[in-house]
Amino acid sequence: MSNYNSQEQTIYRNLAGKIQLGFYDGGERFPSAKEIASGYQVSYCPAQRALKMLEKDGLIKLCRGKATQILAKPYEDYLGNPVFLQRSAALLDLCEGLKLISPAICFHSLHALDYEALSEPPKEEGTANAVRSLYRQFDQALHAIGSQTALNLYYDVGSFVGSAFLDIFCSPCGKEETMRLWQEIENEYRECAIQFKANDGEAFQKRLDRLNHLFFDRIIQYLKDLPAQEGEQIPFVWEPHKGRTRYCDFVAIDMICKISQKFYPVGTLLPNGAVLADIYHVSEITIRRTISLMNQLGVTQTFNGVGTRVISEGDASIPRKLKDLTLDSNLRSFLDAIQLLTILAEPVMCHTFPYIPADTLDRLAEAVGQKGQKKAMVAAIGMVLQTVVRFSPLASLREIYSKLTHLLLVGSILRLDETGEETVPGWPEIAASIREGCRSSRSDILAHACRALFENCFASTKLSLLEIGVQGVEDIVGFD
Repeated sequence: MSNYNSQEQTIYRNLAGKIQLGFYDGGERFPSAKEIASGYQVSYCPAQRALKMLEKDGLIKLCRGKATQILAKPYEDYLGNPVFLQRSAALLDLCEGLKLISPAICFHSLHALDYEALSEPPKEEGTANAVRSLYRQFDQALHAIGSQTALNLYYDVGSFVGSAFLDIFCSPCGKEETMRLWQEIENEYRECAIQFKANDGEAFQKRLDRLNHLFFDRIIQYLKDLPAQEGEQIPFVWEPHKGRTRYCDFVAIDMICKISQKFYPVGTLLPNGAVLADIYHVSEITIRRTISLMNQLGVTQTFNGVGTRVISEGDASIPRKLKDLTLDSNLRSFLDAIQLLTILAEPVMCHTFPYIPADTLDRLAEAVGQKGQKKAMVAAIGMVLQTVVRFSPLASLREIYSKLTHLLLVGSILRLDETGEETVPGWPEIAASIREGCRSSRSDILAHACRALFENCFASTKLSLLEIGVQGVEDIVGFD
């Protein structure tokens, strides 16, 4: 049986979602395996397996040498289906999270888009055409920023949502009213691009705010008005790594890096498994595997009844022993994660700020003031991530930030030769802004400082990866 988060399962769910949305109702050709592989940036095999799964479930019929036939939709009445009702609470939370972060992603993507293509009105009218046009434009926007991580996030969002958003729009309205609403949303998105191109910041922001409310408010209200559902609810889960992932490798590299920088000095005991599992947002089983790996590398030694003691700082052979972690794709995902954190930093921190305890803000202010600029910057990034994961009121944001934390662990391998005392350009100003935001209780100041923190990290990391010849990082769009 295929893993739920495998590439073919992800493709299967997204294609099934498009069928549910009516993408192919007007006779539009269903993509071939080769086109699917190219669009999802995977090899031919998982694309072909996804098609076979769709056929097995009776949704399509594969015809050799002919166009694929659409046989059925996954759900005839999705809003009345138990799957939707079991997801309703998570959908409300996810919708509120998307309303918060989507404007920032839209703003950033417009820097790299073909404005002329966006400003063209749809060639055909109708609800299905408006939905397809809006979907394609947003997909084009995500591709424009060069982030496979952002694409993976929205693929998993789309799989979880299914046709819920479209069906909610249709449920209280007639066909003509639904068509008018979707065309209005599609036109508003296009106007946002036109105002952005005209460099009219105020008009653009008004358009973007109106688009955000126009799309999300009706959906949020519908989900709020649903009666409380009995039974266990299905949560939203994002898996940026498709397939089996050895998180123990990533955690081990980060811990070895901390050992070499005296965060865990030689001779001391590591925190227990439960504490480490909480720090890294992984299971205690993963932590046990991590400790076992570090023991094999000769960095730690576990004593029954005592704990795990640091016995060595490791050496230059560590990266060679874990050479799979230096794959270009892993380091590219690391840069992707920093890019996405930069985009999300301001809206997410502003939203989370009222829920952050005063003592946590005090610890963040202290972290940026510690000796060693690089060490202080790494500590600040870690604390910001932990703060959102622990205190954001939205489960969807906690899920996204916990998985971005995992992606950042890959980059720890770049710090194995560092002491933590390295100079970070612009760090004194960023540190001062973070301290001011923490101590003045000004969410806007802290949120802006967090964006500057991740933006600085993105710029320096991209330069480092370009210098060592990591493939693909030149396509990841930076910040102006």
